[in-house]
Amino acid sequence: MAYVRFPVPEFDHKALRGLDWSEPDYLGEDDVIAKLNDENTSGAFPLKAPAGVLDSFSVQGEHCHALLCIVPAGTRLVGRSYSWWLQRAIILDSLGPENPDIIADWHTPRPVNTRLGPEEGIEIDSSLFYVISCHGLNDHWVGNRTLVQNMDNGFRILGCAKDDTANFHEFCLTFTWGA
Repeated sequence: MAYVRFPVPEFDHKALRGLDWSEPDYLGEDDVIAKLNDENTSGAFPLKAPAGVLDSFSVQGEHCHALLCIVPAGTRLVGRSYSWWLQRAIILDSLGPENPDIIADWHTPRPVNTRLGPEEGIEIDSSLFYVISCHGLNDHWVGNRTLVQNMDNGFRILGCAKDDTANFHEFCLTFTWGA
C-alpha cells in the first residue's frame, strides 16, 4: 500500500457537476414563522441573513444568505468538499443580533481536499439552526450559491463558489436521520 501523507475521505464529486441553479426564493418573516409552526416541516430554506451576522464572520458578496434548517433532534451532519477555493460551513443556533452560539465552524484545510469537518461528521442535538456557506478570497469569505437536494431521510446543502460554473461539489453538507 502506498504511503498517503494527507488521507482524505471518499467523496464522489462528479455527480454534483453541471446542476441547474437559479436565484433562490428567500423566505420572508411570515414564511419563517409558518415553517416553524408546522410540525411536519423538515429541510433547508434560504433566507436573507442580517448584515451584522455576516460581518461578524467576514462574509460578503452578492450570494450571501443563510439557510434555515429544520431537522429532527439527533440528525447526523457530514461535510465534504472538492474545490480549489477554501470552503467554510458556519452553523449557528440563531441569526439574532446578540452573539449566536456557533454549533460548528468548519474549513477545508487546503484546496482540493474533501475534508469539511470531522470525517465521520457530528450529531446535531438541535432541531433548528442556520447554515452559511462560503469560500475564502484573500482576507475574507464570499457567500456561495446554494442548492438544496432532498433525499430519503434527509437532505443536503450544495454550494458553488463561482458564477460561471455549476460545480456544486465545492461545498456539500449532508443531513440524515432515521433509518
